[in-house]
Amino acid sequence: MSLPLFSQTLLGCRKQRARHTFQKASYLAQDIEKTLIKRLPKNRENLNRILIIGCPAGLPQIHLKGVVIDVFDPFLGERFVENNLPFQDNHYDLILEGFVFHWLNDPLGYLRDIKRLLKSGGLYLSGFLGGTTLTEMRQALLKTDIDLYGGAFARVSPMIKPEAATRLLQSAGFKDAVVDHEEIGVSYPRIKALIQDLRAMGESNALRDQRSPKISKDYFERAQQNYFSLFPQKDDTLVATFDLVHMIGWSS
Repeated sequence: MSLPLFSQTLLGCRKQRARHTFQKASYLAQDIEKTLIKRLPKNRENLNRILIIGCPAGLPQIHLKGVVIDVFDPFLGERFVENNLPFQDNHYDLILEGFVFHWLNDPLGYLRDIKRLLKSGGLYLSGFLGGTTLTEMRQALLKTDIDLYGGAFARVSPMIKPEAATRLLQSAGFKDAVVDHEEIGVSYPRIKALIQDLRAMGESNALRDQRSPKISKDYFERAQQNYFSLFPQKDDTLVATFDLVHMIGWSS
């Protein structure tokens, strides 16, 4: 069995720390949650039991006000919870999940758990960061590590590609699986501003392998230079790509 990619304890700490700062940098979660809301079934007469997982901007919770829902925050405790979700089997007509899936160590096991909670014919909607997210930052930091240390270090999480997400849904037994994605570019004045926003979201590095050298002032300056050199912009800002991936699957 392979070792976990992410540290659940470190991730829990990151998310706990971000509880006081998240709303200042909630734009990605809001985009994801707005799309989840748009994809809710128009006919909701049969949606008697709904589970919301994650969705830290709180938009689905507000939209579904008046409907009986359960809300589960997997980041609430000291450790991120992704296995053995504490709910009844065959209990939910709809599970909405946002801003969670990209942190899973075992996405297939998690999807099987989600399917276990759904009634026959139940719907699963998910939105997460994947694909080409932070591709510019990944390349700029890689070049900086090579420049300063002569080798590469793990600083940015690997991302689940849309085609891999489709295979995961199918392997977990979901039918009529559909995955699509949208790339957006967000401008920042400097790389430090991007990193500050990631920290405010609780989205900074939570990889289990933390052997990379600490980021110093000199490192920041070199990374900034490399970012601008690799991805120049006319207005001297830097642009970060975020790939918003959405999944739909039905329980058989």
